[in-house]
Amino acid sequence: MLEVRQLCKSYGGRQVLSPVSFVLPPGQCLGLAGSNGSGKSTLLRLMAQIERPDGGEILFEGRSVLGDRRFLRSTLGYVPQSAELARELTVGQQLKLWQSACALSGPLPGWVLELLGLEPLLAKPIGALSGGMSQRVSIALALLARPRLLLMDEATAGLDRDYIPRLLEWLEGFLAGGGSLVWCSHRQEELERLCGAVLRLEDGRLAAP
Repeated sequence: MLEVRQLCKSYGGRQVLSPVSFVLPPGQCLGLAGSNGSGKSTLLRLMAQIERPDGGEILFEGRSVLGDRRFLRSTLGYVPQSAELARELTVGQQLKLWQSACALSGPLPGWVLELLGLEPLLAKPIGALSGGMSQRVSIALALLARPRLLLMDEATAGLDRDYIPRLLEWLEGFLAGGGSLVWCSHRQEELERLCGAVLRLEDGRLAAP
């Protein structure tokens, strides 16, 4: 179970995320909704520990995971709003690099390559990819270690249309198998399909239900 307790963040003295708390049990999806600039991406970046929170705790299965590198590499998968890839690498090199960082060995998992149609792209430079291709690589990086917790920030935005139903169907299976998902999206139909509950943020604060 994931527990977020009073997580908050300020920049230059301006609070962009007021204290947020929630609990996410295994097998469930929590949706994040709100307008641009409402704090959704900031919350996910804090949970993924891309940035340090000013205060609060993140617990997984009852223990604090702030600063826990092993948790970040083996248990959590994160898809940022914009793909953060090394343009000078090929797709295969980018995937192998992250696989090594996660202490995984052997060939790239075939199920990830098949799900996201990456086999034909392995030798292609990241810098030559379209936006949709880059998004597929970004999602693949999040799935490589078979995480139990996924944080996905507008994962279908810019994704090649044919891969959206594939991804949503896979995520339903992930949840049915006991995985936990935090799903940020502007698409109401996706929130309704995947999420058992939805948190709405406005100006960095939780909005009333």
